[in-house]
Amino acid sequence: MSVASPRSRTQGAVNGYEARWEQHNTERQRAILRAAVELLEEKPLGADIPVVQIAKRAGVAKSVVYRQFSGREDLDRRIRSYLIDDLGAVLDAQLDVSAGSVREIITRTVRAVADWMGDHPNLTAFARSGPPAGGPETVDAISSLKTRISERSRELIDAIGRIVGVDSAALEPVPFAVVTMVEGVLAAWVADPRPNRTRAEMVADLADYAWYVLDGAARAVGIAVDPDRELSEVVAGLAGDP
Repeated sequence: MSVASPRSRTQGAVNGYEARWEQHNTERQRAILRAAVELLEEKPLGADIPVVQIAKRAGVAKSVVYRQFSGREDLDRRIRSYLIDDLGAVLDAQLDVSAGSVREIITRTVRAVADWMGDHPNLTAFARSGPPAGGPETVDAISSLKTRISERSRELIDAIGRIVGVDSAALEPVPFAVVTMVEGVLAAWVADPRPNRTRAEMVADLADYAWYVLDGAARAVGIAVDPDRELSEVVAGLAGDP
């Protein structure tokens, strides 16, 4: 016989119900966000997408959308967050400094941005059209992502600086400068109806430019890095490891 009191059993049942309901709501929200993204991809750039169309694509009633989101502004912000979280996860993976040379890490990260922006111009434009969830009104989602990636890159530089015994404070502006350059140049390239450079050429050029900036900044603090040597080996050498 169970020694649990009726109250504890009831409380457990309520908690279980709430957990299932929360998961149900999360799944519905994801379905609605995915539906909105699909429609953004399919419609002409800048086309208005009514909530009723999003609801229909998601397989829910329009009223369900408004139960999951507080209004159209909240929905749009959540869509932008959904988009930049997706790209942000891709970029985090490419910025894995445990594998690859500096040149390889830079190139694959730039390529990931070029692929996303080039393959999804409508999504890029929508992410640029306003703030993400929880963000200030004056900062659009793309700018928010640039700040996030810059901070992530700065954390990596700081960590490497501590390992090799170098004060990386002088390098603090470098990640944002590189991220802003890459995003700005690619934005102009995507917007050009007749670009005179292929995607591969843009990636190669931007990777070179990013390396020049990083190399110059590193040399300013007394560090010379071979861009084609495994970064883990470079760091170990600078740290004096055998």
